[in-house]
Amino acid sequence: MIVFPENRKEYLNSKPRAYRIGWLACESNIAHHRLDASELVNKQYTDGYGDCSANTECLTNQPEQEIA
Repeated sequence: MIVFPENRKEYLNSKPRAYRIGWLACESNIAHHRLDASELVNKQYTDGYGDCSANTECLTNQPEQEIA
């Protein structure tokens, strides 16, 4: 699933806090690191970070759409 900028806020609000923090860290080019937290929180953070990275790559590789 590609998260477009216009849907980003709604998408992130549907996710756990640690996921959102990971996503935002990735957007801010903060190096991924392990949190001083439970395994579940670290997994959510890592998932958010990785999903943001993959989403950014997908958005970057989107073909230009023609305007009719």
